[in-house]
Amino acid sequence: MGLADIQKKQSEERQRDKRLVHFTNAVSRAFQVSKAIKSKVKTYKDNADYVVKSFLDYLFFDQHKEIRELNDTHATHFMLEFTPHKLFFAPEAEKDVAEILSKFVIFLDNEGHIHNGVELSSVVKKSNRAFLKLLVKSKQTSTEKTAKKGKTTKKPEVKKKTVKKAKPEVKVGRNDPCPCGSGKKYKKCCGRPK
Repeated sequence: MGLADIQKKQSEERQRDKRLVHFTNAVSRAFQVSKAIKSKVKTYKDNADYVVKSFLDYLFFDQHKEIRELNDTHATHFMLEFTPHKLFFAPEAEKDVAEILSKFVIFLDNEGHIHNGVELSSVVKKSNRAFLKLLVKSKQTSTEKTAKKGKTTKKPEVKKKTVKKAKPEVKVGRNDPCPCGSGKKYKKCCGRPK
């Protein structure tokens, strides 16, 4: 593969990335104003935006798939593997993740981006109980790790005394005026070898 081929491939990848980011933002905005979540409160909408963008980023950049390739394996893996380990939710928002994702795949189906939205929605709903259990376990594991780190790395505090450093003497250059105040150059006065 030559340099031109590598540059062409990199250019194509950059174009794909731009296209997918644009698609993600456009679909997320459309979902925000859709009747599925239009009447919800702002915190719910913010959480929905986070879930939708995370899901599409997972599909496009982690799995390297296009939207039409979305299937139940991706939905299950996102719910049970990716989300508990990579995403962070406020405790009151955790219970809404499956509902948001379920509404989103139905929205994608209604918009014509996919054709298996109902199927995916039921997969997401079935995964919800296991998802919530995994979130609790991952919180406990991270809390235990933090506690272990705290025990092993905590050292007794030692107060350090502050020591003032003496100001270094100013070195006089050969051609500078002599510090004795004679008005002569240092090399002709006090700096003369004896």
